[in-house]
Amino acid sequence: MEKILIDGYNLLYKDGVLKKMAERSLEEAREQLLDSISAYRTGMMEILVVFDGAGPSPTRSMSGRTGVQVRFSPRTKTADQVILELIDREPRRASLTVVTSDKKDIGRIARAEGVRWISSESFLRRLRRPVKPGIKTDREKPAGTSAEELKYWLRRFGSDPSEGD
Repeated sequence: MEKILIDGYNLLYKDGVLKKMAERSLEEAREQLLDSISAYRTGMMEILVVFDGAGPSPTRSMSGRTGVQVRFSPRTKTADQVILELIDREPRRASLTVVTSDKKDIGRIARAEGVRWISSESFLRRLRRPVKPGIKTDREKPAGTSAEELKYWLRRFGSDPSEGD
């Protein structure tokens, strides 16, 4: 199972719309981000979003999104430190992906530990890509039909140009 660790505010503030929304209501922007992440998530994927600082008011729940967990860093730690601790505790590091634009600290350490690293900007592009259940994404499809495949199908349906009409 793939596990994705996301530096929540790093991702949120790389999105222009969410950044503007956060100026009005940080809680609303977080919820919008979590909704997008939840829609992106597939069945065999576990996602943990780590935000710096205190969480939302007790009346508002950050749960309710299957497969997407939310954690707020304690006062004495940053989200970066929490993510690094999670990496350190993970026995199957090859199954981890870290999402942050912090290349210098988290990105460098993650790669050194055998963890995949994706910039927040790249991950935002993935979130914006429409995904339909049961449909393969572009990266799963071949670039095009090879000449050999084309000849096969033309022969199969009786339209091979090499046979001459």
